Amino acid sequence: MALEVQVLLDIALILVVAKIFGEIATRLKFSSLIGEILAGILLGPVLLIVHPNDFLERVASFGILFLLFLIGLHTRFDEFKKDIYKGSVLAVAGAIISFVAGFMIGFGVFNSFTTGIVLGVVLLSSSTAIALQSLADVGEFRTNLYNKLTAISSADDVVGILALSLLTTYLTYGTFEIWKVIALFFAVLGFFFLILTVGSKFVSRFLDAFKNVKDEQIMLSIPLVVLFIVAFISEHVGIAGVIGAFLAGIAMNRSPLAESVIAPKIKTIGYGFFIPLFFAYSAVILDLGTLVNYGGMILLLVVAIAFSKILGCGFLGSIYGFSKKEQLMIGIGMIALGEYSILVAQIALTAGAISQTVYTIVIAVVLISIVMTPVLMRIVHKSRMR
Repeated sequence: MALEVQVLLDIALILVVAKIFGEIATRLKFSSLIGEILAGILLGPVLLIVHPNDFLERVASFGILFLLFLIGLHTRFDEFKKDIYKGSVLAVAGAIISFVAGFMIGFGVFNSFTTGIVLGVVLLSSSTAIALQSLADVGEFRTNLYNKLTAISSADDVVGILALSLLTTYLTYGTFEIWKVIALFFAVLGFFFLILTVGSKFVSRFLDAFKNVKDEQIMLSIPLVVLFIVAFISEHVGIAGVIGAFLAGIAMNRSPLAESVIAPKIKTIGYGFFIPLFFAYSAVILDLGTLVNYGGMILLLVVAIAFSKILGCGFLGSIYGFSKKEQLMIGIGMIALGEYSILVAQIALTAGAISQTVYTIVIAVVLISIVMTPVLMRIVHKSRMR
């Protein structure tokens, strides 16, 4: 009973400090994610008020399900389909260069193939929310540049989801057996196709059947039922549950109830409780001594991700006629890591694939990349580059 009471207090402290710090970060024109992580650092390794425990970790892990569900709910391919081919090419180019850079650094420094793989996957995908918000903050909301970055970021999300699927397979079986990789690849593509076609129509009709029910909270319960069932099925077919959450969101986003009814309800419980709890707890387990001892490693990874994204997602845009300023703005927008990288690091840490040291390095790189993206974006946007 004492442990349960302590967990309740831990959750209360994490939520209030995470929301306060998140608000401060937002007012400073940064992602609330920064404030939530800093809250976890303060309560955990700095003040030693909140300590890691299994129950708190399990509750916090629901946050990433809600986050990826909301990302899927807002991913509308029709809005940027004219740029999707270009976006896909640039997203894949940036992902490949980033993966190679992360793998080489991880393998070179830690002499571990698995650590190299994990760091490569960590750097592979950027944060769509931070990229687009940074662009909107400089007055580029819904512009041609914004649409191009949306296409690249969305394709980058899909690449990240596929990479995460392959990583979970590798961590489960300990090897990249070619037949398993091929089977998983087609399983994921088939799952995407099924959800985007038959799944979307079925889920939309399923939701419509409940729209006249008098219980107004049914439109919170039913989407959650779909979310958890799809995540459960995903786990049992060899695909991470978080990918199932993303696909469940995509399946619902064509419903007329998605934006007006479902999204606000899910956001309330997600951003009001589970999501800030997840990000704050991800920092509670950090080892601050690592930040001092591996400062050079952290800086190297930050430079690697910046170079990889600016080259792969930005400068290669010249083949599609992007201006120099567009190339640089897009490349900078893709620098920011975020929820995806934290998720990869947590999965790898839980599986014993990486050490606490590597995990702390990843969180530090994520924080720095989130801070530097909007700052560089403002500087380049004010320049006279054409």
